[in-house]
Amino acid sequence: MFQSSIGWICLVAAGISQMGWTYSLKVMQNVAVGSLRWSGLLNRAEGRLLLVALIGYLALGALNSVLLSIAMRTIPTTTAFAVWMSLSLVFLKLGDIIWFKQSWSALELFFLLLILAGIVGMKTITANE
Repeated sequence: MFQSSIGWICLVAAGISQMGWTYSLKVMQNVAVGSLRWSGLLNRAEGRLLLVALIGYLALGALNSVLLSIAMRTIPTTTAFAVWMSLSLVFLKLGDIIWFKQSWSALELFFLLLILAGIVGMKTITANE
């Protein structure tokens, strides 16, 4: 029971780290990488932002892989992958709404709730096996 709970906690943490990884990738795409030079990388705000995004990209990508692999030790692979991807989508949409002030509709909320219902269903089915 305890190991299974740790697996689910790692799965949620992997979804959060996937969200951070995706946003660091987005930041790196928005910075004019071609115009930056190594000599003045830390002297410009864009250079510092790129460096932080690159470190986040590498660290969160590694953390994401480790947490997902730990979760798959106690959760069936297909369930773990489906839940991880679903959580990542939900966290990304919530991040877009909260931090980037993107609009959302009742229909989007409905489908996010369907995803969450699927996650609860997958956990319930896995717990009964």
